[in-house]
Amino acid sequence: MNPFEDMRIFCQVMESGSFTAASDKLGLSKQFVSRRLMQLEERLGVRLLNRST
Repeated sequence: MNPFEDMRIFCQVMESGSFTAASDKLGLSKQFVSRRLMQLEERLGVRLLNRST
């Protein structure tokens, strides 16, 4: 796992405003984006996003 790639994904989610928009822009699945952000949060030991369903 590349931590810089995870940060790039996080930044795209923040810029896009949603996992779906970010995944479309990055050409990745929404599940992949979500999983990578959860791993980044675990690695940093902090919650970066408040998720809603």
